Amino acid sequence: MIKTWLKRVFFWSGSVATLTMISLASPMVSAQSEQSGFSVQVTPSPLVATIQPGVQSKLELKVKNIGTSTDTLKIETRSFKIDEETGAVDLSDNSPAEIADWISYSDPTFTIKPGEWQTQEITIDLPADTGFSYSFAFVISRTVVDKAESGNTIAGSVAIFTLLNVDRPGAVRKLEVTSFKATQSFYEYLPVRFKAKFKNTGNVIVQPFGNVFIQRGSSDAESISTLPVNDVRGYIIPGSSRVIDSDWADGFPVYETVVSGNEEKEDLNWDWSKLTDFRIGQYTAKLIAVYNDGMRDVPIERTATFWVFPWRIALVAFAVFAVFAAGIVMILRKLYLAFRRGKSRKSKSNN
Repeated sequence: MIKTWLKRVFFWSGSVATLTMISLASPMVSAQSEQSGFSVQVTPSPLVATIQPGVQSKLELKVKNIGTSTDTLKIETRSFKIDEETGAVDLSDNSPAEIADWISYSDPTFTIKPGEWQTQEITIDLPADTGFSYSFAFVISRTVVDKAESGNTIAGSVAIFTLLNVDRPGAVRKLEVTSFKATQSFYEYLPVRFKAKFKNTGNVIVQPFGNVFIQRGSSDAESISTLPVNDVRGYIIPGSSRVIDSDWADGFPVYETVVSGNEEKEDLNWDWSKLTDFRIGQYTAKLIAVYNDGMRDVPIERTATFWVFPWRIALVAFAVFAVFAAGIVMILRKLYLAFRRGKSRKSKSNN
């Protein structure tokens, strides 16, 4: 039997491909399936909390049925794995063994009417001798799976990714920038894409943020442009790496992505109002990121250099200049020859 997951919505860093950084950009996650009628909203998403070991903690998830029929749902705890190379997430069908026995629900199975909100109270009872952080998912799905006409299983579900920091001695918040660079050393036109790779080398979640400053030189007092880094305030889980992209597109001209039907293509945008922002030459990008180590904000700084050289524009400009220069030379040569002829005639007449 083939399982067809019509709608499993993951909210982290705005992407369903990466979970190592979990974002708080949206306080609510939704899942809808037109074929099965499954349609719910859950808040907060993701769920991030700091809890005490040896003390029973209570967390809440609010679930709303935004569909048109009454649903009987269940909530379960699921583990996941992360591909360190691609950042892709594999949500497991198994419970996280390291914490599942310490989690209980007020209503593991519940019935919810259309338009109704229900609060799911989650109890986490960590022993005194426990870890420093845990990451897993709460998955809400139907108790009964519909059958499609083709015989395939149709399952609707929503995953709420959860990060728990354990407030205990020995917690270490530490972050490193393992690399920072432009994707190319040479660009003909903007945009320029920067990739900053962060690695959480501590044992609790961290939340970096900062800016990339575009400058002519690394010692310049003023920047040409300022780009945000992790403006969605995403978290990075312990032992994981995360690449954060920043694009510099403030210039003239600049490539823009244009969608035509089902195709995407890059078109050069000639916004003449930005003619004064013509970019050419070598530039320096300075990354200044900050994270909190539990005591203070710790800055991290990296730099990268790159070139922007619109060679086709330069080639046309050189050709125009060459033609103009050749014309000037020809005019000057004619004037010189005319002057020599005039001087020669004058010399002959004097003789």
